[in-house]
Amino acid sequence: MKVALMNIKDSEMEVVFSVTKVALFPYVDAVFGWDDNFQRARLANDYDLNWYFWIYQGRERVGLVCYKHVTTRLHLHLLIIFPEFQGRGIGAQVMDLLKQEAIDASRQMMTLSSFIANSEAIRFYTDLGYVIEESDKDFYHLTLAIEDA
Repeated sequence: MKVALMNIKDSEMEVVFSVTKVALFPYVDAVFGWDDNFQRARLANDYDLNWYFWIYQGRERVGLVCYKHVTTRLHLHLLIIFPEFQGRGIGAQVMDLLKQEAIDASRQMMTLSSFIANSEAIRFYTDLGYVIEESDKDFYHLTLAIEDA
């Protein structure tokens, strides 16, 4: 069954925060220390509501994605597939949708960063063809060149 992206409503931002916390807490806490107030403020001030989408498969909400277009690239901030839906190819379908959007918008690449400690995510993205371009102490920065189909 195909996936679809649905806009997030302003009234759902607390749910977005909760979903994000569940997915990222272990990584953020290990690197920076988790502080609810700081993370809520960061979500409100650093991320545009229009970058967030619920991921649906049929009528079922199965995850969350946050991305934006930046000049020549599409940048993925966050991809969360709820645990009970992982391993079903949903994440790959979402990444295919985003790649097609990048192609349609004449973007030259897709970029993202992931915690080095999140080995499952790194494996997922590299299996999709993303290349680790650089890293620092805590993050890998990955890119995928967009080739017009």
